[in-house]
Amino acid sequence: MLAWLAARLVVLTALAMTKFIADNARGDQGVRLQTTDLLGWDAGWYKTIAEAGYSGAGNESRRFFPLLPALVRVLSHLPGAGDHVGIVLLLVVNLCALGFALTLVRLARVEGLGSDTTFRLIWFAALAPPAFVLVMGYAEALAGLLAVAVFLGARSRRWELAAAAALLGGLCRPLGVLLAVPVAVEAARGLPLPGLRRLGPPPQAVVGRARRATSAGGIGHIGGGIGGRDLLRRLMAVLAAPAGAAIYVIWSARTYGDGLAPFTLQRDAARHGSTGNPLSVLWHAARGTFSGELGTGLHVPWLLLALLALVVMARQLPVSYVLWSALVLAAVLTGSNLDSAERYVYGAFPFLLVAALVTARREVFTFALVTSTAAMTLYATLAFTLSYVP
Repeated sequence: MLAWLAARLVVLTALAMTKFIADNARGDQGVRLQTTDLLGWDAGWYKTIAEAGYSGAGNESRRFFPLLPALVRVLSHLPGAGDHVGIVLLLVVNLCALGFALTLVRLARVEGLGSDTTFRLIWFAALAPPAFVLVMGYAEALAGLLAVAVFLGARSRRWELAAAAALLGGLCRPLGVLLAVPVAVEAARGLPLPGLRRLGPPPQAVVGRARRATSAGGIGHIGGGIGGRDLLRRLMAVLAAPAGAAIYVIWSARTYGDGLAPFTLQRDAARHGSTGNPLSVLWHAARGTFSGELGTGLHVPWLLLALLALVVMARQLPVSYVLWSALVLAAVLTGSNLDSAERYVYGAFPFLLVAALVTARREVFTFALVTSTAAMTLYATLAFTLSYVP
């Protein structure tokens, strides 16, 4: 809770600082600095969709998946909430951010991480530089909560939880469909097929629970086969995320005659851009630093750090975490436009686990957290002054 409150204090301080600068930094002709607030950028789209639907928000609004605006629209029908859709949106997002942190703690315990590592994980999740969007009206908090719930369900063999969260994840963001890959890896554990033993066993907490159930006369999976019902539950969990995305695609096709618009609209050069060579994309972004495009060059160090973290992740975390993070990072690096790259990478929460694991020394953690908080304040300020695309 302290970390959650600290993040909101940082972002609101950045917003107040932005308003102060705008009020006191007028040009010679009285031109005022353009700013935005917690409902700016993508948050404004979600608010408009919740208020007026996709038809009222315009054709471009279909690139935003429906779960968050639909949830806000339902809640805005509560007594007294109809005229305050923006406030409802912010309340939903900030509560989801708290749920994201709590669920992440639960997953860390399932994975056997110690209390010190979990402590660091909580603070990095709250104060990572891109985490200021968890205070704004963005879908990241809800998407992060659902992604962690998917892993929690799959890693603890609660396939119904994994399926429900994956279905909603597919309805929340385009990258949600990629959750099918880590779920498939976890579903394959224990199947009597050649080569699958290399995936390793489930977490020790799950193995211990199964052993206790077996010794007590219950149904366990230690040393036994996997029944048809369990196979069906695993398959449903694997297919849930694509099914969620398919629901929106089918609706889009029936309503507008273009089912793939939610994905193809992102290929515009002003958004994620067309598919490109990752090395070429990074090189072009780095060169932009020397040609006046400083905002573009700011993405490069973070993406290189993410690539390094992926190597560490491959050595310390299960393969499902690595594949999920690698797919998200690949989706970022293959787009010709790197705007919002840090936010997309933050959506792959295993990077937060790596940050918590590699900062075990107290002085390293302190330095990393202070630096991260300062960067979060800077990025939030730049976003509120329309100088950085969150």
